[in-house]
Amino acid sequence: MKYKTLILPTKTRLNDVCSPMCHELIDTYCQPVWNYLDHDLTSQEVINLVEDVDIILTSWGSPVIHEEVLLRAKRLKAIAHAAGSVKQLVPRSAFEHGIVVFSAAPRIAQSVGEYCLAALLNLMNRFKDLDQNVRTYRWKEKGVRRNELAHKRIGLVSASSTARAFLQFLKPFHCEVIVYDPYLHDEEARELGVSKGTLEEIFACDVISLHAPSIPETKYLITGDLLKSIPEGAIFINSSRTTILDEHLLIKELQTGRFYAALDVYETEPLLDCHPFVSMNNVLLTPHVAGDTVEGHQDLMYEVLKDVIGYLEGEQPKYALNPEKWDTMA
Repeated sequence: MKYKTLILPTKTRLNDVCSPMCHELIDTYCQPVWNYLDHDLTSQEVINLVEDVDIILTSWGSPVIHEEVLLRAKRLKAIAHAAGSVKQLVPRSAFEHGIVVFSAAPRIAQSVGEYCLAALLNLMNRFKDLDQNVRTYRWKEKGVRRNELAHKRIGLVSASSTARAFLQFLKPFHCEVIVYDPYLHDEEARELGVSKGTLEEIFACDVISLHAPSIPETKYLITGDLLKSIPEGAIFINSSRTTILDEHLLIKELQTGRFYAALDVYETEPLLDCHPFVSMNNVLLTPHVAGDTVEGHQDLMYEVLKDVIGYLEGEQPKYALNPEKWDTMA
């Protein structure tokens, strides 16, 4: 049996998120309805196409799946998003229609986890300073020495998918990991090999990494007092969202020079050349690319579509969203 599949991304987007292996999967299991237009479809164009489809594949730029789409799509069994958050794309009512919603967020999380490890190792090893010293003929300058990650105390804010991916990359270093997450149960913490802690305990660690979603409960979760408590020589990583802290307070604490930071997200993007972060030698800056890798993007549609097909043929899904966790998802 082939599943009629509406594939919403444009050709340009498909080149980014649909690998040759994904095309083979589509050819094998799907009766595809491609978006041959040079633009993202409008909601009305989607409504006109969904009446007898089994699967809708979306990605960045895809139109919102309105309630009218769900009502028209009588055979629709699954919506699979070859990207991250779906909350602005798919209404919660999809679950009431018996539709299973899939997201490739866990695959993106792998890229974010690797980013966090790379940023952390970069800062611990002082690569930025050492590179600059060599270029300016300061050979083995005193006071600029590398540190090792092994056995360090790591504090994670949230046990989200990106935090769990980071945890996997940290395993060879045998770090002591503490997690703040009010939704993390004791048994789950044991399975992850972490301890549960307060935000105060997290911000006393050698490394503090933010992984909380942007939801009302996390707005300004990180207070000025917590930022003030970051220890001398610690490393602070934010690859999640800026809404969980006041950027101006972070700037104030970083200007003291007592700790290092790797930042991938900002209150205003792109970052302006006059922004205080730009002139800080203790800050590693990247342009909101923690989840953006060549290999990661090429995997996105393949991963969710493979999971949808497996689910439709009786297997346990890996990327299906749990409606009970909708409110706490990014």
